[in-house]
Order: sequence, then C-alpha cells, then structure tokens
Amino acid sequence: MIKCPHCNHELNDGARFCSQCGKNLERASESNIKARRSWLPIITPVILLVVMGVALYFVYDYQKNINHEVAAMKKEAEEVALKGEYREAEKLLVGAINHRPEVEALQNELNHVQEALSWENELEAVGQLIENGSLEEANKELSAIQEALRKENSRLLVTLVPKMNELDSKLTLKEVNQELSKITDVDELAAKLDTLSNLNLEEASKVREKIYEKIINQSTKKAEAAAGEKRYTEAIATIDQGLQYVSNDKKLIQMKERIQQEKEAFEQAEQQRLESAMQQAAKDELRNETQALEVVDLSITKDEFGDYKVSGELKSVATQIISKVTVKYDILNKDGKAVRSEAVKVFPNYLNPKDLGNFEKMHYELEEGEYSVEISEMEWLVE
Repeated sequence: MIKCPHCNHELNDGARFCSQCGKNLERASESNIKARRSWLPIITPVILLVVMGVALYFVYDYQKNINHEVAAMKKEAEEVALKGEYREAEKLLVGAINHRPEVEALQNELNHVQEALSWENELEAVGQLIENGSLEEANKELSAIQEALRKENSRLLVTLVPKMNELDSKLTLKEVNQELSKITDVDELAAKLDTLSNLNLEEASKVREKIYEKIINQSTKKAEAAAGEKRYTEAIATIDQGLQYVSNDKKLIQMKERIQQEKEAFEQAEQQRLESAMQQAAKDELRNETQALEVVDLSITKDEFGDYKVSGELKSVATQIISKVTVKYDILNKDGKAVRSEAVKVFPNYLNPKDLGNFEKMHYELEEGEYSVEISEMEWLVE
C-alpha cells in the first residue's frame, strides 16, 4: 500500500494515478526525488558539523573527567602523604601521572613522596638497630638523619618528626634499661625517673616500675646493713631517701617502723648500760681509792743470827694501775702489845690490776721473844 502524495489516499502498490484525486503518481515521485536531491548539498555539511560537534563534546567531556580524576588523585595523595601513608600517596601519584604524564607538578609531588619514603626506610633501619640492642650505632644514625632533615625545607618531611621522636624515645628507654643493672645509688636511679618522665611509650611505664623496685631493694639492702651495725640513724635516713620516690611502699614503711623500734630499744639498753657503767665506775673508783690492795701473805721470821724479818705479799684488786705502795705495820709481842711500828715500800713500784707486790724489812734490835706482825695502814696512788 502506498499513499497519494497529493491527497494522502491509500492506493495499491503499482498504481500510476490516484483513484481519489486522479493525479499522476509517477510525476509526483519524480518531483520528490528532484526536491530531495536539491537539499543534499546543504544537509550533508550540516550533518558532518553536528557529528563533529558531538564528537568534540564527548572528547572534551572525557578530558574534563580525566582532569577531575587527576586533581582528585593529587589531592588525596597530598592528604595521605601528610598522614605519613607514603606508599598510598605514591600509588595515587603514579596513577595520576599515567593519566597526565605531561604535568610536571605531579612528577615533583611524586619525587617528594619517594624522598619521604627513602627517609622512612632509613628510620625503620634505625628502629631495627634499637630492637637488636645496637644502641650506639642507632644513636649515631638517628642523629645523622635528624641533622639532615633539619636542612630540608619540605612540608612533607615534617611528617617524619613524630616517627623520629618515637625512635628517640625508644632509644632513650633502651639506654636507661641497660644502665639500670650498673646503678646502685638511689639518687642516680631517681635521675633516670626524670629521664623517663617525658616519654609517652607504653614500655616506659614498665621500666619506671623496674626503677621503683630497684630503689626499694637498694634502700632495703643499705638500711639493713646499717641497722646491722647499729647505725640506726643512717638506716632510717636511707629509707626516707627511698620513700621520697616510692612514698606509699608498705615494705619500706614497715621496715622504717621496725628499725625505729630497734633504735629505741638499743638506745634504752645503751642508757641502761651507761647507767650501769657509771655505777660500776663509781664502785671501781671507790675500790681504787679505798680497797685497791689485798693481803696475800704477811709474816715475821727469825734467821740464824737472831734477827727478825718482816715480809709480805699484796695483790692489786684495783681496776687501774696503782703506784708507790707503802705498807705500815706493827710488831706485836706475845701479849699483843706493839713494840715497834714501821713502814716499808712495796716492789714493784707500779702494779697493774691483779699484779702481785712484795715487801720485806729486817729488824736487828728486837730482843729474843715471840712476835707477830699486823698491817695498820696501806697507802698508794691511783694512776
């Protein structure tokens, strides 16, 4: 079925004239073909322009999206780099450069990130030295890195400062921990507490507890030694020194109370001993002044010539040296009447406590008879 171009009446295929309006269908078809051919030179360029415009739009839109994506990747790379996530930043910048390899700023950013990565690797190597106990080498390497980074003028490298500070704290912590085995002085141990006071590491609290424990042990050990030698004041001072740093330690508090009790008991006993000593000294002094000598032997004998000899032996019961001992005696007849009184020096001149002294004297003028001798007085000097 076709339609008449003049009246739009539907006709059978192959009809040459319209059964409705009677017009020639072949002439109308030729006329339409000629009309279309006359429009082709005009329509074709327009179509090409439209197609090119659409293509250019899509290219522009694609490039615009690429620019937005690259800018977003650059911004995200900057953000993660400032958080210290350099690997992620490197990955983002490499992706951005793949999209825009001609942008020099992206390459510069990548160079900065890779430089930070290189420094981070060196810091990780320092951390490994610290873990392995190579503290001297670690200190040397860390100082070199810190000095080098001070000379760099990069906002990105500032993000490495927390990592350096953490390594510096770990290094200090390890050094303190190693030195503890050699320190026995409480004040030196306390100085290490000051060193740890600015460290926020979890391990610092463990080392701090270790120092507290050693302060307690050293204070206890030194106080026990001093108390054992009756140096109670020194012992209490030692404990007080430890309590300055571990003020609530029950062990030190109880030990201080015990030593104070021992000190009081010792002082009381000393006072009693002093009083006893003073009493004994008074007794000794009295003895030395009045009863320093004890008579061991005293006799009077007649020799073959009819002469009489008085002899005797004394013992010093004094507590000090005595000297210049003189014995005065009376010679008595058989009726007990003194017929003669004499004095004689004792030999030796100095008598130590418990020493024996002797004396003797001849009497030629006595008449024949029975005699006895009796000491009337003894004199001496206390040295």
